[in-house]
Amino acid sequence: MTNDAPTKSALVVDDMSVMRRSVANLLRSQGFAPVDEVSSGPDALNQIAAAGGYDLVISDWNMDPMTGLEVLTTLKSDDRFQAVTFILMTAEPSPEKQAAAEAAGVSGFLVKPFSASDLNSEIERVFGET
Repeated sequence: MTNDAPTKSALVVDDMSVMRRSVANLLRSQGFAPVDEVSSGPDALNQIAAAGGYDLVISDWNMDPMTGLEVLTTLKSDDRFQAVTFILMTAEPSPEKQAAAEAAGVSGFLVKPFSASDLNSEIERVFGET
């Protein structure tokens, strides 16, 4: 994000606290605010509803009891949140996973492990910034 861009809110969803904190800190350094963090899919849905939505949700794919794909599908089925930009993170990319996520309305993907530069590039891509 550019410094003169309006502030965008973000939610990071990951069951691993180190990854959650790392992504949240990278988003803050890019100017996102507020940046909230939760550790599960159900917590994500509750937080999104409580906040009235986010500009960006970045979620891990592999979580229990609800996967990132299930969070995405549930979110996109709610008219209030269909416009939310949603990036899925996974350490196990496959064409099948990508197709399922695209069918559910995902905005982008990050393959773990990824660098700050990878995250920045994907954010710029999904928000249409250069």
